[in-house]
Amino acid sequence: MSDVDAVWPGGADGADDGVEGWDLPFDGGLREAYDLMNDENFAGLETHEEMLSDRVRVEAYHRGIHRHVAKGDVVVDLGTGTGLLAFMASRAGAKTVYAVEHSDFIDLAREIAEYNGFTNIEFIRANSREFTPPEPIDVVLHEQMGDELFNENMLENVLDLRDRALAPSGRILPSRFRLFVEPFSMRDDMRIRRFWNIDLPDGIDLSFAEQSPVAARFNAFRNEEFWLRPHSVEATIGRPQPILEFDLNTIEHPDELPLRHRVERTATADTIVDGCCVWFEACFDDDTTLSTSPLEPVTSWGNRVFRLDQQIARGEALRLDVRLGDLVEPSTWSVRAL
Repeated sequence: MSDVDAVWPGGADGADDGVEGWDLPFDGGLREAYDLMNDENFAGLETHEEMLSDRVRVEAYHRGIHRHVAKGDVVVDLGTGTGLLAFMASRAGAKTVYAVEHSDFIDLAREIAEYNGFTNIEFIRANSREFTPPEPIDVVLHEQMGDELFNENMLENVLDLRDRALAPSGRILPSRFRLFVEPFSMRDDMRIRRFWNIDLPDGIDLSFAEQSPVAARFNAFRNEEFWLRPHSVEATIGRPQPILEFDLNTIEHPDELPLRHRVERTATADTIVDGCCVWFEACFDDDTTLSTSPLEPVTSWGNRVFRLDQQIARGEALRLDVRLGDLVEPSTWSVRAL
């Protein structure tokens, strides 16, 4: 019997013994890694305030859940956090919702559920890979998309639970994803220029710094990436096209996804290519898509930019080599002009 099976109340048949929730142990090394991620990203109320205040995020999940969770469904909310998706599934008619969360925030989720009168949600403190539901699952809910889509281990966690517990006719919400790495031009008043290209008042000239050995001392560890400020994108270079598309219902393994891509766009005007911006789309169905594009309403996700600073003329082709390295480590990704 596995550790997970051993701690389920009610035995292997999952009979209810009145317990509202329980904690599951998991491997020390895994706990350390997840605790570190939670301490850095999700330990305080401020992060959850940002996510719960994100109307784009909340409305997309609300619509997707109420469209695709049916009365009587058994649902797992993978990484429940404050419990929002579990609460939505309950309101949509789910028979039972297993809300799985490995952090201390599960205590707050339990309290919110009690205050709001939810009685069909079981809270399980565990890493999802050590959680085995006592019955087949009709719906896997998740929101484990990082800024660069993959960096919260979405693929590994969702595919693991899918393969172990999802019923043959089960659904994953959201299931279809598109990843974009798109060249773009910033609004002139928002552009982050190179030190030696910055225009200053009173005739102050920094242009010499491009060749200055003194300036070079401070340029050795230049950050060729930055985070995009909201409303700073003027336009993409050509029509955006995803470099990756996949469906969590059908993909067998993360290794199926190619890591090297050639991006080619044609400029429609003389412009500056400030860099390549990363965003994703999460699709619940053809009518319900959550987009983190900088050209769409602002969300709680950020947009990483790979800096290019390249002039391009109208009609000129821009060719880029995009390498994703390790999918879950965006620091290993790179974009290079060809």
